[in-house]
Amino acid sequence: MNNLIISVEAMSDISDEIRDKYNIAVAPMEYMVDDKIFSTLDGMPISDFYAAMRAGAMTKTSQINTENAYRHLEQLLKTGADVLHFSMSSNISGTYGNFEFAARDLNKKYPNKVMVVDSLTASCGIMLLAVACARKASEVGSLSELYDYAMGLRLNNSALFVVDNLSYLARAGRISKAASMLGDAIHLKVALRVSEDGFLVPYKKLLSRKRSVSEIVNATKRMYVPKFDTIYVGYTDNEEEAKQVVEDLRTSLNVNVEMLQLGPVVISHGGPGSMCIYFTSDTRAIK
Repeated sequence: MNNLIISVEAMSDISDEIRDKYNIAVAPMEYMVDDKIFSTLDGMPISDFYAAMRAGAMTKTSQINTENAYRHLEQLLKTGADVLHFSMSSNISGTYGNFEFAARDLNKKYPNKVMVVDSLTASCGIMLLAVACARKASEVGSLSELYDYAMGLRLNNSALFVVDNLSYLARAGRISKAASMLGDAIHLKVALRVSEDGFLVPYKKLLSRKRSVSEIVNATKRMYVPKFDTIYVGYTDNEEEAKQVVEDLRTSLNVNVEMLQLGPVVISHGGPGSMCIYFTSDTRAIK
């Protein structure tokens, strides 16, 4: 189909290069550092954000409300194009529900239509789905066909994570504060995945950073199936470590692997030092 716009939220951590290459629209998001509110449109430099977190700054994020979701989608519909919007997992944020509500109203007003996909994932996993659909668009005849393709691909879209400090996960309510304090005291690391229903869940505890990174790299090697031809490696202020992961995966799997720096919305919950791998597989279950 020709007259189509694909849209994502800033939480997708889409790079400027990929956004421009596939003409993907991005809905901005807000985040807070201590008492100051920033937008992903003009926020603080990402290196300063990581440094602030490491220095103890309190960070928070907020979902995109219905009014802003409506405004974003209507801007796109006014071009006369159909819109396929990818939202972060409904089990991570209420943002999906707000976009879905806005879409229902807008579909009564505009002859061209908008459909919203609950990605059941986060960060670059959302971007992966958006890029896959941007490539697929020329092969399908309608918005509903492309939506069906996205819904079929989303559970073949795996995401594995490690974090450097458990306190950020505790602050986000992913683990208890007691577990966080004990884990950090004994330098415990946790490998996490995005579950089939879109929750971020721990799946293995390890006693060193090296082992935790090796765990998600080796799991990726076992699980990767080329339903999409690129693996994305998300990093923060650990660029050299990420380069090693990229080289390992490229050599082992003979696949294109790209590095993407994770933004403030995701890292507010995972913390600096986070490492994430996004790829397609037969199932999200760990092999």
